[in-house]
Amino acid sequence: MENEYIYPDKDELDGLVLKAKAGDDEAWSMLLEACKGFIHYLAWGRIKGMNLKRPEEIERELFQAGWVGFASALKRYVPGGKAGFLTYARKDIEGAISDQLKFEFDNGIADKPKGLTVVVEHASGNTEMEQRTFEAKMTGPAMAEKATIGMTIPEPTNHESFGQARSVLQILKVLKMLTDEDHSLSKAELLKQLHYFRLGTYGTDCTLKEEKGEKILKTDDGTYTKELDEMLAELDPLLHTGDNDDDYLIRYSGYEEDRLYKKINKTKGQKSGPITDFSYNHLFDKETLDRIIALISLSDMFSEEEKIRLIKKLVGTASVHYDTPFMDGNDLKFNPKAIHGRFSGRNGADRELVVNNLRTIQFAINNLVQIRFRFNHYTADHKLIPKQDFAHALSPYHLVVFHDNYYVIGLNQEWGDNRVLHYRVDLMSDIEIARDEAGEMIPIKVCDFTGLPISNVDWDPGKYMAEHLNMAFDEPRDIKIKIPDTEYTLIHTWFGSHFRKVDSITETDEAGNETGYDIIVVRTSPFMIVSWAMQYGTTVEILDEEIREKIRERLEELRVLYE
Repeated sequence: MENEYIYPDKDELDGLVLKAKAGDDEAWSMLLEACKGFIHYLAWGRIKGMNLKRPEEIERELFQAGWVGFASALKRYVPGGKAGFLTYARKDIEGAISDQLKFEFDNGIADKPKGLTVVVEHASGNTEMEQRTFEAKMTGPAMAEKATIGMTIPEPTNHESFGQARSVLQILKVLKMLTDEDHSLSKAELLKQLHYFRLGTYGTDCTLKEEKGEKILKTDDGTYTKELDEMLAELDPLLHTGDNDDDYLIRYSGYEEDRLYKKINKTKGQKSGPITDFSYNHLFDKETLDRIIALISLSDMFSEEEKIRLIKKLVGTASVHYDTPFMDGNDLKFNPKAIHGRFSGRNGADRELVVNNLRTIQFAINNLVQIRFRFNHYTADHKLIPKQDFAHALSPYHLVVFHDNYYVIGLNQEWGDNRVLHYRVDLMSDIEIARDEAGEMIPIKVCDFTGLPISNVDWDPGKYMAEHLNMAFDEPRDIKIKIPDTEYTLIHTWFGSHFRKVDSITETDEAGNETGYDIIVVRTSPFMIVSWAMQYGTTVEILDEEIREKIRERLEELRVLYE
């Protein structure tokens, strides 16, 4: 059991981080060794004195969770600041460990000792002083008091009278249903809609009174106003900073001037105006919702039933005023069979395989760990079988989509020459997180790849895929190409904006017709450009003599083959 941890020198650790982010594998290994001990130290410290059954197994799970926090912090950390890396990463690691411990207890995976209350409290602050302040807060009587705080909401005996808690929830439902960025309700309108909601839901509402023979809406305005104030105080920030608009779940007239804050705190000499014109800040605005639903509708990764289910869930997050152009009630407004891509013709099992593969690979990328998998090819009877009888080990760096196929980009350390390779995700199977003999996830290896997941260097996937035509992994270089000046759509289809024009020429044929040509330079795969040039025949002309010779050789092979 780890109880002691000797902190490494801050500057030495920062030096290791810098070298690791630049692709130094030895520095990466030394950094991991130092930080693994720290994660174990925090994991053991979290369960110290709990008298748990199977503490070693629980600690191992807490370590794995702490590793996730470590990976998250490392990606953001920039060496050279006031706080050292371990101080910076501690809040992420401890937060992940606390979440995991609560999960273990809540789900019965670990037996919680009698009388123990687990409070998940994430550290705040990135300096050592802030960290010490947090730790002081988490000890002593204040901690014990925090652990005993609870709330019980009594349920009304009938629907003639609603308690304050239920009234607030009802108001929230009405706002979510009837308001959005384009529609709001005044204080009076909200009360009226609340009345109709209660009638429709419960068949009765005590706010409907009879006065002078006429049924009118009547309520205790002080109680109603207090319910609104309490709801806003709980759901919205009390202070408007200008940057926290999205943190307001309920918006109202004047929330930018902190009218609610002034009203609740009764700031001396300041009067708060009336709060009205309420609107619910939905999870997605209408424009964003349209774009998300369009992506799902036009994707070939989901079946028709899955599309309907997902779109209904998304529409359910909006108000009644939202109308999607892709659905009419329960029916799609388009023919899903017309959305045809790489995966449309494959069976459901293949689609599910790809989705599961993507989920596992992304988990590995996020947490800086290796994967193992088998790489396959198709047979005549449409089945996938392994190309080799061994499992590949890969340090995954990125996932990309190239011409409808998903690829994982990573370092295959079995090749031994720091080669970054590409694997089609739909041809991978039996993917799992690589673990050592102790069951711990194996960290990735690093190399001098520009887009390392631990590096803060920006990586341009569009540029990378242009340089690796058809995801070839030979070394790219500059290649000159002659094209008609009307054929830039073809160039953009394959290389995007990653080319440069270096010259223009005009040629005249025997009939005297002039044609304009441009000379461009693209940086891409010398191997794959041969097939690409042959694919587009006389539309493009490669000017690089070495590649022209390879094209001639390929053409001769084809002449012999088809002679």
